[in-house]
Amino acid sequence: MERRDPVIARELMTRRVALGGLSGAAVILACPAAAQRAWTTYRNERFGTTIDYPPDKFNPTSPPANADGLRFIAADGGAFAVSAINNVLHQTLAAIETAAVKNLDRGERISYREHGPNWFVLSGTRGNTIFYQRHLLSHRREIINDFAISYPAKLRSGYDPIVTRMARSFRAGVGADTGPP
Repeated sequence: MERRDPVIARELMTRRVALGGLSGAAVILACPAAAQRAWTTYRNERFGTTIDYPPDKFNPTSPPANADGLRFIAADGGAFAVSAINNVLHQTLAAIETAAVKNLDRGERISYREHGPNWFVLSGTRGNTIFYQRHLLSHRREIINDFAISYPAKLRSGYDPIVTRMARSFRAGVGADTGPP
């Protein structure tokens, strides 16, 4: 059996519970319907992480006590979460990705993977659910920002443009516990 760093495993488990086991979409297409709906921006006051989302689709849940992010739910079974944590273990982006892959639930299959200089994306399926995760290392590698969304696969055509816009708007920012990204 593979051993995991207990601090990383505990943090990832806490996040999985907080996110409801979220993750996201592989193939993302542009759609005029996403441009026509009203959008608003969620900003985490503690870390400054921001994302645009359609408030007519998603409703926020109660914030966690540590104010590290927020989870949103949709009536059709979709959900997303945005959060950030201090990178107290000084992990590299590769180490964060390795931990994210190791902590996927049994039955989750990655069908899309992408990387940038300070971010990575994992996306795939979990049964009849599509998941998408975007992780961003910011603030001189001191903050890990996360966006995760999941939704029923049968609703993919409606969610793909929403996920595209949300992923493009996801940013690190200035918060009460951070300086400039």
